[in-house]
Amino acid sequence: MQLRHLTLLAAAKAVAAQAPTLAEVLAAQSETLSSLTTWVQSQQAVYSLLAGAEDITILAPSNKAFEELANSPLASQLTSDPNFLTAFLSYHVLNGTYYASNLTSSPQLVLPTLLDLANYENVTGPQKVISRVSDGGVSFLSGGGSLSTVQTANVNYTGGTIHVIDSVLNLPANVTNTLLAANLTATLGAVRQAGVEDVLNTTPDLTVFVPTNDAFAAIGNLVSGLTAEQLGGILGYHVIPGKVVYSSDIADGSVATLEGSNLNIRVQDGNVFVNSAKVIAADILIANGVAHVIDGVLNPDNASAQPNPTASTASPAFSGASSTDGVPFTSGIAVPPAATASATSSGSSPVSTEPVAGGQGKVAAIGAAALFGAGAVALMNQL
Repeated sequence: MQLRHLTLLAAAKAVAAQAPTLAEVLAAQSETLSSLTTWVQSQQAVYSLLAGAEDITILAPSNKAFEELANSPLASQLTSDPNFLTAFLSYHVLNGTYYASNLTSSPQLVLPTLLDLANYENVTGPQKVISRVSDGGVSFLSGGGSLSTVQTANVNYTGGTIHVIDSVLNLPANVTNTLLAANLTATLGAVRQAGVEDVLNTTPDLTVFVPTNDAFAAIGNLVSGLTAEQLGGILGYHVIPGKVVYSSDIADGSVATLEGSNLNIRVQDGNVFVNSAKVIAADILIANGVAHVIDGVLNPDNASAQPNPTASTASPAFSGASSTDGVPFTSGIAVPPAATASATSSGSSPVSTEPVAGGQGKVAAIGAAALFGAGAVALMNQL
């Protein structure tokens, strides 16, 4: 048995020795990856790291992807800010070798990248991307709900493997910019009115359930009577602190919120319900965690609200609620022209890549305890 093990090990080393280097692969793939090669080689420290690294996977945007990037506002930031370029390139490298067979073994995988720079991510460990399998093909979900599809898989080299993708990955943005890009303006306006925007942008490791504009409109007659403290409590009931819960991790159960009360999670017929609200868009990566869009505003005083799986949308969890003209909390919020028409539209959403403030986690945690209610004190002490 020992001789057989040594023989296999020697064979594996021989195969690795025959694999091309990163430089050789990039040169051989010049028709597809010459733009990426130029970008990477402009950052000598990053290039040296990649060339010498072992057990990594490079998600390599094609030349066409870089042509599209050149026509976007992101291009000027990349060319003017070396730190941002480093973060951008690091986000396109997975920590581990993931061949196509690994990626297609599960409908969804949350994968660690090499992006671990405090100014560009605020989660425990490195920032993540999510792989998704559809009709045998693999796509990667990045910031703002952007999907990048693998065009050529398993371009192997000495340090691991490369997958050529059809569009660049977007760095997850902070909560503010993510809500703007997705046209979730009612939630953003409510967050600002309650005075909790900075807390949500800077507190690490959050899971945020975001109501749609229609969900806030459905309780429009009630919002004018809410104080900032009451509104902060309602918003805190939409936040799970200290945990980044992706859709693949969601299961039936009860979970404590930043407000202090518990949410009841139910999975029925492939749908996820939070109290009575349904998750209609999952896994929107943000700089400090993940957001899920829901079709109702959650009420901490009505935690027993039950879902109706046959309903087209959730009934308001607030007694006496009715809709009014317009969307609450949106006065004065300018939506970027390129923002999606609705929170659930398909395709990529342009997301600003404004860095999150690094090193402010503890300050934000203290602020959260004060802003979201007494129940947040004990929860934040666990972070």
